[in-house]
Amino acid sequence: MIAHIPNESLLGKDEIISRLRNALVEKKPYCLVRIGDGENFVLSQDSVYSMEQTLKQLWVQEANKGRKGIRLPNLPFRDQLVTAIREADIVGILAQNDNVIRAHPNHKRALTNRIFQHFALEPKAVCNAIVNRELVQYQPFWSMLAEQGARVVLVSRWAGGTKQRLIKPPFNLTIPFTLPFERNGMMEDTLRVLEERKDEYDMVLASCGVNAVVLAHQVAVRMGKVGVDFGIGSQIISYMKS
Repeated sequence: MIAHIPNESLLGKDEIISRLRNALVEKKPYCLVRIGDGENFVLSQDSVYSMEQTLKQLWVQEANKGRKGIRLPNLPFRDQLVTAIREADIVGILAQNDNVIRAHPNHKRALTNRIFQHFALEPKAVCNAIVNRELVQYQPFWSMLAEQGARVVLVSRWAGGTKQRLIKPPFNLTIPFTLPFERNGMMEDTLRVLEERKDEYDMVLASCGVNAVVLAHQVAVRMGKVGVDFGIGSQIISYMKS
């Protein structure tokens, strides 16, 4: 049961890189998704919280002002998240006593545990949800992608600026195209383009808030590619100093 997973059991960066490399080499679908406080609130709707409780949360109030790429209530999207988590190859969860994500402790791992129990979710493998922040700063991740000749598509509002950094040293990535993504209403059009152009790429790094969970999952199941919920990773890269 997820509530009893100690921090020591979370997959490390090198193991994650190895699994992603294997998926690229074998050209098999694979996805990594991550559950933070935003995902927790989407999942909490009419499950561990009443809808009224969910809508009172500060994150949700900010979301309903157009600042999180999703508006609630949205039960169909909640169910898409549940499916994505159930079928993902690796699920990022916040560590016990996480001090990186700025949210109340009750809204972090404790809430994830309750949600996973409610929906009977038992991930195939788990890692730390902040792995995206770690991989951005971890050269072996970028070296693996470059060595494999992986063609990487970026999906985020920062995609253009991120591409300009990643095609140059020390990253040296091959990026055939990028797609902007700012809100949930862009999901189907984005997936349509990714399907139409699926022969042009091997991996998608999605940095679009809670939407990245569903997008990364769909890249795997619908396109047969590697989908990674890269969270704030794309934004970090775009603002890095040269």
